[in-house]
Amino acid sequence: MTDKFYVKITDSSKNMEIPKHIFRAYDIRGLLDEVTVEIARAVGVALVSKTGAKTVVVGRDMRETSPELERAAIEGIVSTGANVIDIGLCSTSMFNFAVSSQSHIDAGLMVTASHNPPEFNGIKMALGSGLPISGLEILEEVTKVAEVTKVTKGSVTQQDVLSDYLDMCVGVDDLPDFSGTKLVIDYGNGMGAMSVRELCKRLNIDVVELYPEPDAHFPNHEANPAKEETLADVKAAVIRERADFGIALDGDADRVGFIDNEGISLRGDLTLALFAKDVLSKKPGSKIVVSPNQSWTTFDAVTENGGVPLECRIGRKFVVEAFQTQGAVLGGEVSSHFYFQESHGLEAVDHAIVRILSIWKKSGQTFADMVRPYRAYTNSGEVNIEVHEKQQVLDKLEQYAAGATKVNRLDGIRCEFAKDWWFIVRPSNTEPLLRLIVEASSKELMEQKRDELVALIKETV
Repeated sequence: MTDKFYVKITDSSKNMEIPKHIFRAYDIRGLLDEVTVEIARAVGVALVSKTGAKTVVVGRDMRETSPELERAAIEGIVSTGANVIDIGLCSTSMFNFAVSSQSHIDAGLMVTASHNPPEFNGIKMALGSGLPISGLEILEEVTKVAEVTKVTKGSVTQQDVLSDYLDMCVGVDDLPDFSGTKLVIDYGNGMGAMSVRELCKRLNIDVVELYPEPDAHFPNHEANPAKEETLADVKAAVIRERADFGIALDGDADRVGFIDNEGISLRGDLTLALFAKDVLSKKPGSKIVVSPNQSWTTFDAVTENGGVPLECRIGRKFVVEAFQTQGAVLGGEVSSHFYFQESHGLEAVDHAIVRILSIWKKSGQTFADMVRPYRAYTNSGEVNIEVHEKQQVLDKLEQYAAGATKVNRLDGIRCEFAKDWWFIVRPSNTEPLLRLIVEASSKELMEQKRDELVALIKETV
């Protein structure tokens, strides 16, 4: 049975049933009949109550219920006397910019469920710095919020942020001429075409578009560039069209994956290595936010180019917090989230595209030749194993620590063995899963160690 409790919503004399499980570590996300207008309204009130915000940016994605949830959230916010800057239909990257680039903004709220299937919707929230606010923090506030007694409601102002956002994204030193460049871009029926299409026009780039129409039913494939099975169409199109490279975006356009001209995808941590080498050539000694599930290639790219790897736990909230509090200039995740100093330590997929274009063009190589050295190791990718007694398995894996040359317990356990191989096993925050990654100097060694660890984990449970 769903774990629920009752709270008094701010605009009704009736009690409202709230499913606690939709309030998650990073945001609010659930089925359409769980993320209701009543909840959106209550979250709007709770956001102001928690942050003391006077002005809140509000936006939404293309999902069927997003307009009504956005309206309800705005009603909740203005009922407290706070003002709303309504940016309407937007990508998460545009939302990030609207929240973090305006000094008078105190908080932000976006209605989106990212790449989740059409039967889902959700809400993400942030401080004026862009630092995410946990759904669990908002749940706690929702249960405390009293009836709103404000006589004067706040105002609502519409704002178009696209032009200013793209101005920021193209602000790269010594930007080459991209005339004649040909890209294949798979928008995955998400929000990406709203900004990336205009970006490519500005840069005079020839684009072959796949699935640009926003459609929350995602009729062609899941909009998730971190999953290889979602990239089949863009890979095939890159080869067919003889494109310079390909791009794949997720549903709310805060993640971006790249495919080389030979139709091979580049994992997010290897893309981060490319970014790190480039930024450190201009800003040596800078801090780069990395996570313990990333390749040796990424760590090497930071240290060998005079940077400081700033390790944090895996997950967007941890990356943004480390970035903003410790003065980093760049960060990234295996899932293809990338964070830039220019975007205040938040995702900006259009800026990521411009940076990759610039790095590639200046290299004078094909995309495949440019990235080939970054594929020196063989990586298993993430292997998810159902485990209910997670700590019991992690305790057993500690035996590996005795023979390891380096052990990292920042998030689960990562054991490294010279420069031959390493693994990380970490627990999911939301599911009864352990997530395993193995990387090795050869495919044979990777497969051997992966299979050994999978067998060990399964026999323990």
